[in-house]
Amino acid sequence: MKSITLASYGKINLSLNVGNVMDNGYHPVDMIMCQTLLHDLVKIDVPERENTLAWEEQSKRKYDGSEDMECPEIEIIANLPYIPIDENNICHRAATEFFREVRHMSKLTNDRKHLPSKVTITLEKRVPVGAGLGGGSGNAAAVLHGLNAILGVRFSMEKLLEIGSTLGADVPFAVMNQAKSCKSVPSYLRQHPMASVCARAGGIGTELTPLKIPPFKLILVKPPFSVSTAEVYRGIDSCEIPKRPDNDSLTGTLGALAECGEERLWKAAYANMINVLENYTIPAHPVLRKIKDRLKESTSVDFAMMSGSGPTIFAILSEETKGREIYDLKRKFSVKGNMVYVTEVLDGRDLGIARRMKR
Repeated sequence: MKSITLASYGKINLSLNVGNVMDNGYHPVDMIMCQTLLHDLVKIDVPERENTLAWEEQSKRKYDGSEDMECPEIEIIANLPYIPIDENNICHRAATEFFREVRHMSKLTNDRKHLPSKVTITLEKRVPVGAGLGGGSGNAAAVLHGLNAILGVRFSMEKLLEIGSTLGADVPFAVMNQAKSCKSVPSYLRQHPMASVCARAGGIGTELTPLKIPPFKLILVKPPFSVSTAEVYRGIDSCEIPKRPDNDSLTGTLGALAECGEERLWKAAYANMINVLENYTIPAHPVLRKIKDRLKESTSVDFAMMSGSGPTIFAILSEETKGREIYDLKRKFSVKGNMVYVTEVLDGRDLGIARRMKR
């Protein structure tokens, strides 16, 4: 049995702006996302060299769409009972799309490239589900990276991003940040210019530009309910949006902060860290306003906002906030079913950052 394990990182939105709904039903976005150290673990197991001869024989013939190469059996195991383990799990779709692309390879160039009879994907979920933190998208990206590595397929970064874009708008960014941070990912991907822990996203979220970012600590508060992303995007069309982020300015400020970290630059960054989806989600769930306001009132917090479509509220902790203050803050918000996490955003200069701190 061959195995590979990858860290599947969560994300937060440092800004999120949306335009009017398009004819295809999607909203154009302009947003900045960054990876958090909070992560799931995704393990992939395949039988070693099983079915190699059959795969090699098929791969000698150029695939023209007329032959049907059977997709391996896909088994999903999860540590939470409410996680789907069938075709409704995005990891299942990610594996299916990966093998669909593999079928189009014209020839075998490496004897490690074989089609196993079965793939087992084991999910150890730590990132809360339905939280606006991109947990499922990260899992899908980990499946793409894991299969690419364990089978020696050597898909390009561009190909992995392309496959990811068919699975969900946040998956390509997860492909980028895992390439930067996971040692299990092949070096040719880790060294790719698109490998980054922070990016600006346009279009429907899949047009990505890597960005530099300073490191910082944060606390995440996820209330005991989830929100529908589709509902939020439908609802935002009827909302008044009093202020939108200037992402050109924020991009420059984050880059400057990555170089020097001056306090005045943080204040400039906070001025454009705006999520317009708050204008729908927070009025629809007033408890989020209370969480956000209480976080902003804390002397340990410099800034607070909602991530994605919600409902998670995150706060950037002041640099002076240390162990006891962090513990007290976490205890204060760990009430009424809230899930509270203290984690970090790192700048991506270190590889394998999941090994540094286990949250």
